[in-house]
Amino acid sequence: MKWEWREQGPVNYLTLPEWNKQGVVTGFTSRAGGFSNGPFRSLNLGLHVGDDPDLVIANRELVSHSLGFAPERMVCCEQVHSNGVMVVHRDHAGRGANNQDDVLPGCDAMVTNCPWIFLTEFYADCYPLYFFDPGKRVIGLAHSGWKGTALRIAEAVINVISHDFGCRLRDIQVFIGPGIGPLCFGIDDDRKSQVERLFTFSDKIIYPNNENQYVWDLELTNRLIVKQSGIPEDNITSCHLCTACNQERFFSYRGSGGHTGRMAAVLGLID
Repeated sequence: MKWEWREQGPVNYLTLPEWNKQGVVTGFTSRAGGFSNGPFRSLNLGLHVGDDPDLVIANRELVSHSLGFAPERMVCCEQVHSNGVMVVHRDHAGRGANNQDDVLPGCDAMVTNCPWIFLTEFYADCYPLYFFDPGKRVIGLAHSGWKGTALRIAEAVINVISHDFGCRLRDIQVFIGPGIGPLCFGIDDDRKSQVERLFTFSDKIIYPNNENQYVWDLELTNRLIVKQSGIPEDNITSCHLCTACNQERFFSYRGSGGHTGRMAAVLGLID
């Protein structure tokens, strides 16, 4: 499955043409093309990072219109670094779109089969995980930082898609979007020991860097979790873009020292 960059007005975003052809809106924004200033320059889409909320809402409206849907069809979740998954219904439309207090609580992933509901989550190094079953017309979106990865949030989403919607594992397609690359995600000895306890394949995802410190490959970890969950290897695609290495294009929490904006991942079905 191929991905590409697309420009729509001032907004530049990564998208999946094969899913687009099947009636799925897909997007992962860059940091350029919006109204925010300072460390949030310019297309900051996070309401929780200290930016002017009016500018963030204007940025969100810009993105939604660029991707072809109304802002009130957006649905956002709390993103608490959990493995919680919520099934989204039509009456959830607009939750969290303009008010952080109105997000779907206590979860980091959303799944739906409702058209014109646009699952939207926000990122600055954590990995966006996109899920799609073309036959059943079911989509899912997950926010997977190191905590969510350790809790196997990808597996949790796959369980909901397969059990609640009757999707066959061989039909589910997965895209792993941009996130912090392995050479930029150093870990200490305690974290290394934790990962080794959690994953039988830890020798594949932890290795020394050039400074003889250890790094953790979150992208590969998520890929292996998805594969262990029963998704065929050929159904899994990664873009291999590091947010910390490409700060001219992406916001990076680690790269900025923790004070920065957020990109958005968007996933929605259309009729």
